[in-house]
Amino acid sequence: MTEENVTPFTPHNAGNVADPDDSLEAARRDCPVSQVSDVLFVVTSDKDVRAMFKDSAAFSNRGNFTIGREDRNHAFPGITNLDPPVHTELRSRLLRSMAPKKLRSLGPHVARVIARALDALPPSGEVELHKDYISHIPSAVTYSMIGLPEEYWSEVEVLADALVEAVPAPETSMPEYDRLMELMGQVVRDRRKHPEHRRDDILDNLCFATPGEREMEDLEVIMHLRQLFAAATDTTRALIANCIYRLLEHGDWARIVADRSLLKNAIEESLRFDSPAQFMTRSVVRDTVIGECPVTVGHKAYLSIQSANHDEASWGPTARRFDITRQVAVQHVAFGRGIHSCLGAPLARMETYMAIDALMNHYPRMTAGRRATWEKCEGLLLRRPKEVWVQLVQEMPVTGTNTGKTAE
Repeated sequence: MTEENVTPFTPHNAGNVADPDDSLEAARRDCPVSQVSDVLFVVTSDKDVRAMFKDSAAFSNRGNFTIGREDRNHAFPGITNLDPPVHTELRSRLLRSMAPKKLRSLGPHVARVIARALDALPPSGEVELHKDYISHIPSAVTYSMIGLPEEYWSEVEVLADALVEAVPAPETSMPEYDRLMELMGQVVRDRRKHPEHRRDDILDNLCFATPGEREMEDLEVIMHLRQLFAAATDTTRALIANCIYRLLEHGDWARIVADRSLLKNAIEESLRFDSPAQFMTRSVVRDTVIGECPVTVGHKAYLSIQSANHDEASWGPTARRFDITRQVAVQHVAFGRGIHSCLGAPLARMETYMAIDALMNHYPRMTAGRRATWEKCEGLLLRRPKEVWVQLVQEMPVTGTNTGKTAE
């Protein structure tokens, strides 16, 4: 462990956040567990991050995504800030809406969303793909799954994006938070007015308990919806954007156009190489040891997912190289591990596969645009390029190995 404030990486350093990989590599080498403030430890090794994900007895999810002493004190925390048994109950309930059979049935709807996004693209020319294509897909899929009336979609997307960008700042002080709570309150009240009109969506799942489940208060339902807006949209957008950017950057686009069987592993490598969610935070609730470093109750640990996924001890000397043929890419921790592993991971993979597959069919000769450059988006949490400039060249649709199918 290093002395406070001399670690190569700290999330309090804006330069580290914008371009973290060199400082994270130095941290793994010199101080894989380091104290960077009076309350916060940074954990950078793959072994330690994995161990902490699985140890819910010593490390609480309370205060997740915050890096200071103060936590977000919501009356009803979202699922990523909960511990058992409340977490267990909510996760089991949400799994009804995320079950494999349910997600497979979404395939045609996801395909329609993607088709609409493709129709809005020009046949050729340079476009900014994140704004003109990528951003529309996860939002439309998520809001439909939730059961959010379509007239709210545009405003909710703007509000939710602003809150995610502000992490780890206290969101409750933001006007966007107040407006989102107001909108969601109306949505929940409207749904509960008509219990006779049941629907197969997440909103119904949360608003109406089945036998043996407890009834949720309106505010609790609202807070869980707030969590889903962020967790199921921005991280999936980042995954799609990251994967497309790297495939073009490294000359792999044409290779996968010709052999679509490579796409599934390329997505896993993208998750490893550019982890959409850069970190999770855990609160120490039992005196313990991280690596060889003693930590005591009351401290927090910043788990660097990006660093764990670049750790040479686990990934070898090519850890910081993007390689779509990496055989163990799926072993990354981009979606977490243990009881808090991401519920929406299968949906994110499916959306990404279908979005890139369809784009390859329409634009097999797409290349990086003249303005293409890697500049990280705003915010501490997300990793993706701020813009994805591409040069579109439309041809007759091509048929890849798995064209038109969802990732399985």
